[in-house]
Order: sequence, then C-alpha cells, then structure tokens
Amino acid sequence: MNTRCDSAALAARIYTSFPVAQPAFSRLLQLLEIEATNSVPTAAVTLSDRSRLLLNPAFVAKNCPADHDLVMLVLHELHHVALGHTRLFARLTPAQNWAFDCVINAQLCRLYPEPHHTALFRRCYSAAEFPEALLRPPEGWRTTSEKWLPGRAGEVHKALYSDASVTYTDLYALLPTLRGEAVGDGADGLEALDGRLLGDHAGTGESLEIAPDVLREMRSILAEWPMVEQSSGRDQGGDAQTSEVRRAQALREAAQVLRRAILAIADLGRGQRGPIERQDEERDGMLPYALRPQRADFVRQAMGVPVLLHPERLMAAGVVRREQVHVYLDVSGSMDAVLPALYATLVSLSGLLHPKVHLFSTRIDDIDLRQLARGVRVTTGGTDIAPVTRHAIKNQVLRALFVTDGWVGRVPDEHSRELERRSARFSVALTKGGDPAFAAGLRAKVWPLPHLETLK
Repeated sequence: MNTRCDSAALAARIYTSFPVAQPAFSRLLQLLEIEATNSVPTAAVTLSDRSRLLLNPAFVAKNCPADHDLVMLVLHELHHVALGHTRLFARLTPAQNWAFDCVINAQLCRLYPEPHHTALFRRCYSAAEFPEALLRPPEGWRTTSEKWLPGRAGEVHKALYSDASVTYTDLYALLPTLRGEAVGDGADGLEALDGRLLGDHAGTGESLEIAPDVLREMRSILAEWPMVEQSSGRDQGGDAQTSEVRRAQALREAAQVLRRAILAIADLGRGQRGPIERQDEERDGMLPYALRPQRADFVRQAMGVPVLLHPERLMAAGVVRREQVHVYLDVSGSMDAVLPALYATLVSLSGLLHPKVHLFSTRIDDIDLRQLARGVRVTTGGTDIAPVTRHAIKNQVLRALFVTDGWVGRVPDEHSRELERRSARFSVALTKGGDPAFAAGLRAKVWPLPHLETLK
C-alpha cells in the first residue's frame, strides 16, 4: 500500500497498477500529465493543449489508500472524457452529474466486480440512502444476501448492475420521488451529494479545445465500444454470422513486415557482434618484386642498392563481422493484446537479430532469444521513449528495429541529434491503430503491422 500523494508518487502508483486489460484507456492516460493539486475537490481532466489529470491529494489520501482504489478513480475520470460528458451540455445539472456517475460506476463495477475494486464506491456512498445508493453496488452484491432498494429504485439499480438496459431517462424518472415533484435544472433531492461526486463536473475553467492526440484516442476508444463481454455457456444463439480464422495468415504477414523492416537497415555497417563472413578485401602488403616499378626503383638499381621488398596493395581473404539488428520491443500495458503474436513472430526471425532483445516500458530490460521464445516479459506498465534512445546512445546501437504502438512520447531533441550524428539507422514496426509521430525523431521508416489483437 502506498499513500504518498505528490505528483510523481501518484503517477508511479497509477502507471504500475493500471490494468493491462484496458489498452485503449492506457493510451489515453499516457497523453495526460498527472498533477496533484487542491484546485479540484476530487479529480478532473483538462483537455486543452496541456492535457492533465488533476487529483486532489487530500481526497486520494482519505479515499484511495490502496492502488486499486486510485485506479478506479482514474478509470472513472477517463470514462467521462471518452463519453464527452463535460462537453455534451454548456452547463451540467446535478441530476445529469448523478446520472452520468451512476452509469460509469456501474460499468466499472461490472468490469472489476472484486470487493477490493468496488471498495472506493462503497466507501464514498451509502447503500441505504437514495439517490446515492445507485452510485455503488448494493450490500452483498453477487452473493445470496444482496440488499436492493425497494420499489422502482431497486428495479433500476438491478438493471444498472446486470445486462438489462438503463438509460439516463430511466434514472431521471426516479428523482421526482425524492420530493414528490419534477426535477428541473435545480438540485432537488441531490443537495446531500454536493461535492461528493467523483470528478470535477463543473469544469476546470480551461479551454474546451481538445488536443489532437487526445481527440484521436477518444475516437479510438469509442470505436471499440459497446463494451460487450462474451460469456461461455449454452443459449439459443442469434443471427448467423460468418467469420474467418486468420491467425496463420496474420502471423505470416507480420513476419514479412518485420523481415522487410529488419533487412532495410541490416548489414549496412561493420561491428563486432554480428555473424562472421568471409570477404576478399584490399590490404597493405609486401612483395619481393615491384608490380609497378617507380622511378626510385630505377635509381636504387643504378646505385647498386637492391630493394628486397616492395610495398603493394594486395587482395586477400579476410573475416568481416557485420552489425546485427537490435530489437526494442514495447511491453507496456497498451501492447498487452498484441504481445503474444509479436513474441511468436520475432522468435521465427531470431537468426536476423542481435542475441539480446531490449524490452522497454519506462526502462530497459534485456532478455536473450531463449527467454523470448519462453515469453519472458518484464514491464513497469508505462511507456517512455527517452530511456530507449538513451540506451541506444550509451551502447552504441547503430541499427535497431522498434516494435511498438507508438504511444511512447517524443524523442528528446538531444538524443535525436546525437543519433543522427552517429548515422544510426532505425525502422519502426507499428501495430494497428498506432501513432507514428515519434518515428520522426528517429528519422525512421514506419512499417505498419497487420491487426494482431485477436490472435492468441
């Protein structure tokens, strides 16, 4: 358990604990600067050019003692961003705030139903008081002793936490029961929740203009919804559907892309780590006779001073070691769905690779090709390109393939200049839907990979 609440400590807690099963939200999170501040009561996201995730340290210290509590708070905020709740209306009413939170909290609890994950919502809201009871699962949820609210409120609550459909209209319709009157734009019956809803629903006062990279990730997340979970079991089935099993084909395509990306930069410079090759080459040597007599040779002969050996450039068989290609493989949380296929593909190309594969997240961890075949993975969960380029400079890596989704940040200018000075050559193999922008800092050609997320 870690209760430190400064910006760096909060960022470390979030990145190391963020679930790898949420790669889309993980990519969005990596675009936000995490900041501890008292300017918001709980949490908020700003979407201007300086996109930030703001967290109130006092609220986190009190309500998020464990890392999974903090992760649920962050996921709550990211859902608001992805769904555009703060941009749907010029001014959100208390009723709208409450309804949005009911839906998001229920979705998160259904995704992560374990008691330690739902603890944040159970800690913040009472199960016996309406309307806040709908902001959390009921007492005894998923056991034989579930305690739902009575009447229509209980029916809607059950629908929120099941496969049944609940609309915002269904939730609004419950609110008149608080005082027996219609709910307008005021806060009738919701005063008790003032300041207790997660997130800054009033906005942060910053520009509503969304940074392009954040907007791109929001669209990517929405393109993957609705969030449907398929369960095993027997039912009556639905409409007939046709699909193709493309695993072998996709792996072949991925191998072809990676091979081309490797060969595009391989064998372009000499080093000391590559395979041995024999090659004829010119060398300085000596012969007992002159192949091309010079004027000095005639003068020495006339003076009676014989020359026993003559310097010449000779062709001779030699041994050449050519630089093998290094691989920097992104193993951050956003790559979780594609790593099995990438590991299998890289193993098939091991003859072209340097004996060490460099796994990167926010640091570098080297594994050998045997560990690659066993699927060894070491990761912090986050992603940062700066340690990668720093590693390449320190270890004089001049040929490298980067396999990533591109959500790695920007190559530091000083690293880019140094790698260019050394005439380093790089390729980037980019997963489907990845961001190629960082490749400009490496002056690398981008090779798009086929869709690999569904391959196991």
